[in-house]
Amino acid sequence: MTRFLLLIAAAAAVALAQSGPPPIRAAGQDLKLSYRSPLDGTDQPYRLYVPSSYDGSTSFPLVVFLHGTSGNESTVFDDARYGNGIIKNVAEKYRTLLVSPFGRGAYEYRDIGENDVFCVLDEVRKRYRIDENRIYVTGHSMGGSGSAYLALHYPDLFAAAAPLAAAISYPWLAANARLVPFWWISGTEDHAKYRAAVAVGFGRMVRLGSASRADFVAGEGHFGPVKDFDRILGWLVEHRRVAHPREYTFEIDTPLHGKAYWTHVEVLGRPGRKAVIRAHAEDRYRAHFDTENIAEFVFIPDAEVFDLSRPLEVLVNKVAIFSAPFAPDQQLRIRRGPERWEAKLEPRRAAVLHAWRTHPVARAPEAVGLGGTEARLGNWITDAMRDATGADIALYRSARSTPIPAGTVDIGDLIACSRPWDMLLVTTRITGRDLLEILDANVPTQMTGEPDIVIQISGARYSFDRRQPPGKRIIWSDLDPYRTYTIALEGQTMEEENIKLAGRFGRIEYRTTEISFLMALYGYAARSGMVAARVEGRIVESPPALAR
Repeated sequence: MTRFLLLIAAAAAVALAQSGPPPIRAAGQDLKLSYRSPLDGTDQPYRLYVPSSYDGSTSFPLVVFLHGTSGNESTVFDDARYGNGIIKNVAEKYRTLLVSPFGRGAYEYRDIGENDVFCVLDEVRKRYRIDENRIYVTGHSMGGSGSAYLALHYPDLFAAAAPLAAAISYPWLAANARLVPFWWISGTEDHAKYRAAVAVGFGRMVRLGSASRADFVAGEGHFGPVKDFDRILGWLVEHRRVAHPREYTFEIDTPLHGKAYWTHVEVLGRPGRKAVIRAHAEDRYRAHFDTENIAEFVFIPDAEVFDLSRPLEVLVNKVAIFSAPFAPDQQLRIRRGPERWEAKLEPRRAAVLHAWRTHPVARAPEAVGLGGTEARLGNWITDAMRDATGADIALYRSARSTPIPAGTVDIGDLIACSRPWDMLLVTTRITGRDLLEILDANVPTQMTGEPDIVIQISGARYSFDRRQPPGKRIIWSDLDPYRTYTIALEGQTMEEENIKLAGRFGRIEYRTTEISFLMALYGYAARSGMVAARVEGRIVESPPALAR
């Protein structure tokens, strides 16, 4: 967007803030828009196509398209790799609105990127009549992973999802696709690690009864899936949201994403482990809930499922805990007490999707970041990984983690510091000698203007000298070369080799845990109530790096 267009967008955002939503715009337009973010007062752009058939008299479906890591809100509209805007012709054909948020750039549509998507959705709802049962999400690359992330965390919002060339699939949430069909599309020549990651989530979806599908386009690479938007949008618009299910299973990793259909899980029994709620309406007067790892949740009766004119009986884990009428504006808070579940009626509260920083977990006495050779955030993260898995040692490496600010720590802060991806943690058994070779292979050898990415560690210490030749860069460690250690790693180490494995990539046996990276951080923060770490000599460079 040029400086002139940015000024126009800013002026439009100011006018909107002063006068409220503008009237419905003329149809058949490719619009470059923005909104004023309530979080930081910035103007955030998005792109919207309105088909010529839209006249405001009826509700239209909406397709949300999420761009890739290096893209922006205009990529799918203008980039030659996406057909120079052919998607607009397809949206015209299927009579659907099409919106592409900026998502704050490369934030993987998590935390502030997730907030941007829902702010844009709110803006579009203000201006156009949207069929709430026909909202779809798709996207490419980072946007493919983002579309899976959003649809699995908000299954009651989307009618269908089509992740294109996704890199991750959130398999621990696969049960949430039971009522939301997925169509995973990848190229056979794309990264094998991406295809493998998709296969894990898709496979569990199928085993759990989801009507999802996966296609691997022969001979195509990373951009193969975006060559046929006609098939993709044509498939999406065939589906309608299951708005009022009589039964469902919802898997939850943190309370931030605890709301779906007619339940809202607010407190986990053990933070850092997955929670599951299975809801079932036996008839219009009886609701059953089977729970795993849940300490408190809210039941918001759906008037399309339950008859609120008569007493409604509620059973938790097969035990009746409540029987009384509900008013339309009431919900039932259900809390696990010392001996039994307790229930209490209270005023109903609406969920706000674009609410941000609403789930405090702990406090940080001071900011915790990745600065320095031994980073305090690196120490805290690896300690959390070791605590979650019971491993002897944990390793971590990331150049995209966002520091945790001082003060109240929210689940959103943990999401930001766990960038770029959230995958299941893995453990492996290797000798100290093998681990020393891996550490040696990861010693940064170039003095650059960027912070060095040094392997962060918990459970051991080491010193390195980057001037030494390969194989001799680790000059001291307290590791026993002859001992076998259990090592905790991010799943992407085994899928992406974000930590160099010194020639062992694809050859190391490992066990995938049921704990995702974010679950580990959330559990560690929630149980201690504190996010704090100090530099304690775990990693030492000798001699110290020269000032840059």
